[in-house]
Amino acid sequence: MILPFSTQLNGKPTYFIEKIWEGLLRTVKDDVQYISHLNTHEEQFGKHWDFLPDEADRMTNPKIHTIREDKKERWKPGIKIDFFINCRQKNMFRFAPVLPVVSVQEIFMTRRGTFIEISIAKIDSYIGEDDFQLNGLQIEQLALNDGFDEYNDFRIYFSEVIEKNGKATGNYWFKGKIIHWTDLKY
Repeated sequence: MILPFSTQLNGKPTYFIEKIWEGLLRTVKDDVQYISHLNTHEEQFGKHWDFLPDEADRMTNPKIHTIREDKKERWKPGIKIDFFINCRQKNMFRFAPVLPVVSVQEIFMTRRGTFIEISIAKIDSYIGEDDFQLNGLQIEQLALNDGFDEYNDFRIYFSEVIEKNGKATGNYWFKGKIIHWTDLKY
């Protein structure tokens, strides 16, 4: 199933391609596929994808999951992920190999002033006794694992998502899934 990724968020480059590949190279260790996708990108766009600036924290913070709304309950373990940029455009591009979803976790976010409260729940449940709320350090790590450079970028992005949801529904929260393509779980 197509999983589209943005190349820009909050007016800044995301470097999601590089961050996802950093995580894949640590787990899949397939340099041949990496070089193949890199060369195909150069053929299609006339250049390699944008490498992270030297001062970026690429080596310590790869993107190893994504957070998405899933109203139709389509994302489940075993579903194949097609990683794309420029989705549904002429220059649509698959930038990584097709991989299975390893696991999914429900995530609930509520805006509390300038802070986002985050809870992780079992699939098909609401927050119960076995589910938990993330503390500040865990939220920071979640933001980094999701490919954001820092919590503040994550907070700005999801505050806008929550605000848009609130205007549409009157509910100032977000419910979605963390889609994992590695063994990590919260």
